[in-house]
Amino acid sequence: MAFIPDSFAPPRVHETHRLYLQVLSGDYAVQDYERVMECADGIRGVFGPDNGWPAKDMTLAENLSDLIRHEHEFFAREAFAYSIFEKSMAHRYVGCLYIKPIKSRLENDRRKALFQAQAFCWFSPAAIDHEFANLAADEIIQWVETSWPFTAVAFPGRTIGWDEWNSLTGQEGR
Repeated sequence: MAFIPDSFAPPRVHETHRLYLQVLSGDYAVQDYERVMECADGIRGVFGPDNGWPAKDMTLAENLSDLIRHEHEFFAREAFAYSIFEKSMAHRYVGCLYIKPIKSRLENDRRKALFQAQAFCWFSPAAIDHEFANLAADEIIQWVETSWPFTAVAFPGRTIGWDEWNSLTGQEGR
């Protein structure tokens, strides 16, 4: 089954009064690498409490490879990643958004029945203030929930805590 319907054209750009999102690509490798490395410890928690990305010694070349992969996934309609820019700071690069299918090694993971997608976003604390990050995340959540072809999207670690997210697998006590 396809992640998104053939009839849906994933936007390459999304703009609000606060944000400008554009397909994550190798064009932003230097900016992305700088933001990722300046807040690497915080980003690791965005994808799960035990997630190890990015490695402390990640290189610009490794980051570029990741961005090229994300861009390929976008145009293959497998997953969707965006660079996030803050408009009030002359389009300063401040983070990323990832919209992905729910992948699990568990045979009957209940999360796949409850949600059609999962989304993650991170913001560079050096580039923006805490209030901005919360407002930007709220805008992104609203956009994904109302403009994408999913009936339910999970934002693990943001709108649902990691303990609750992990408990939804239906695999407790096994």
